[in-house]
Formats: sequence, C-alpha cells, structure tokens
Amino acid sequence: MQRRSFLQTATLSTAGMFAAQTFTAQTIPAQQNESKNQTKPERLHIAVNQYAVNSFYQRENKNFAEQFDEMKSVGVDGLEPTVDNAQSLANLGKKLKDHGLEFRSVYVGGNLHEPEIAEKEMGRIRGIAEKAKELGSQIIIFNPAAKRGKNDAELILQAENVNKLGSELDSFGMKLAFHYHTTELEFAAREFHHLLCNTNPRYFSLCLEQHWSYRGSGNSQVALFDHLKLYGNRMIAVHLRQSVNHVWSETFGDGDIDNLKLAADLKTFNVPIHFVLEQATEKNTPKTLTADVVFRQSCEYIRRVFY
Repeated sequence: MQRRSFLQTATLSTAGMFAAQTFTAQTIPAQQNESKNQTKPERLHIAVNQYAVNSFYQRENKNFAEQFDEMKSVGVDGLEPTVDNAQSLANLGKKLKDHGLEFRSVYVGGNLHEPEIAEKEMGRIRGIAEKAKELGSQIIIFNPAAKRGKNDAELILQAENVNKLGSELDSFGMKLAFHYHTTELEFAAREFHHLLCNTNPRYFSLCLEQHWSYRGSGNSQVALFDHLKLYGNRMIAVHLRQSVNHVWSETFGDGDIDNLKLAADLKTFNVPIHFVLEQATEKNTPKTLTADVVFRQSCEYIRRVFY
C-alpha cells in the first residue's frame, strides 16, 4: 500500500506578497541558532512512523496498536502517528504514555492549494496541532495533498497558506515541517523548491525525506545531498528509509544510500534532529524477520551510525 493511499484511509493575487519577502535557503531560523547550545542527550531518541510499524505488523496479521510494549522493549522511544482529526489524538496519547512511548511529531496531510478547500483544511490542521501540543508533541509533519503538475496559481496559493499556517502554529510553540514524496519532485522539483524558497524558515521547517529525495530524483544520491546542502539549515526532522538495489530493504542499514556520509553531513548542521524510522515494505521487500527484530536491528544501526 502506498503512503498516500494509507493516509486517505486512517491565487496568483498573492504573488505580490511573496515578491516583497525574500526567503532564501541561507536564512537560518533563530530557534535553530539558539539550539546549538543545547546539551547532547545520553541516548538518541528514535521514533517510528505509524506507516512503518503498520507495514511490518500487518505481515504478521497484528494490530500495531497492541504491540507498544514490544516496540518499547526493542529500542523504539516514540511513535509518529498519522492523524486525520484532533479527536483521534486523545486516546492514542494516553495509550502511548501508559506504555512509555512519546510522540514528539504527528504526520498530517492537507489540501492547501485549492482556495475552496484550503481554509477549512488549515482549521483542521490547527486543531490537530493544538491537541498534539497539549499531549506533548512538538512538530507537525505536513505532506501537501498530491496533484501531479500543480499550476503556478496553485503553487503560489499553497506556499502562502503554508506560511500562514506555520506562523499560527509557531505562535503557540509548534513547528510545521515539510514532508514530501515523488510527486513534489516531478517537473524539475518545482513544488518542492517553491515551497522551500517562498516560505519563512521560521514558520516552515524541513523534514528531510532521505529516501524520497533519492528515489524521487531517479535514484540519485547527488540529488539527496544537494537537497541537504540547499535546505539543511531549516531541517528539524529526518525520516529514515533504506533500499538495496532500489528495493526497500527489510531493516534500515547499509544499502543504496550512503548513511555514513549522510550522518556526517547531518552533524555539520549542529542542530537537534528528530529521527523517525520510516522503513516500510513494498512488493519485493524480503520477508525473513519478525517486526520486533526489524525494529531492534534498525534502531541499533541508527544509534551506531547517526549518534
């Protein structure tokens, strides 16, 4: 099941405003500068995305929500849930806390490029962010609603709305971060670049999608590391996934993407990064390990390489 399908189940008049504001890849949010003085924690916090845990527990016909004790025992510190509305968060937040798991980030999607829908969507996401904040979350991981070839008017409106939403979330201590897939990297990556070049880094951060930068650019590590070079100074989270010979591997480890280089490059930014394991399965992914072993081995590798 593709991520966008999973998520579905669980005006040009603004151009003047952006012409008057210059947001560049070199603009570093004050909060990130201040964070350089923070003490390094004793243990690297690793969360797992809901899509990832569901992928592996589904293979065993298990409900991931009944496996929180097991997840905790194998080295997982938190869950990044996929959330459609604020009401669904309260029970989940309590259950995670009861099992010793945090959720520092929440994954949401939303249509902010169509004027007749965008205002309602922003209200829904604000509601999710307010509830998530109450329950201890810090980051809204936002994936724009997919449409191949959004036109210029839609791209401009989307960036305006993202900036507005991010400003509102910032006012009560939440960060909005950009999650993307292949769609945003099509057509010379115009949607990807427009969102990052035309929003204020204070209000719209980056969740580096390490494997989508790679796969969405034709299996190119050059593209991945260029994305990091261009926009890494606004990064607050990284989603981690690996492939071997262009097929998603069973665990996060060595493979197509040079994780040693990625880890070294990430450390040069000297800012706290929220690491989220997003390893998942596709058609030819091996099936040799149980979910608990997948997560144990993946977490051990992440802490060894990235910390």
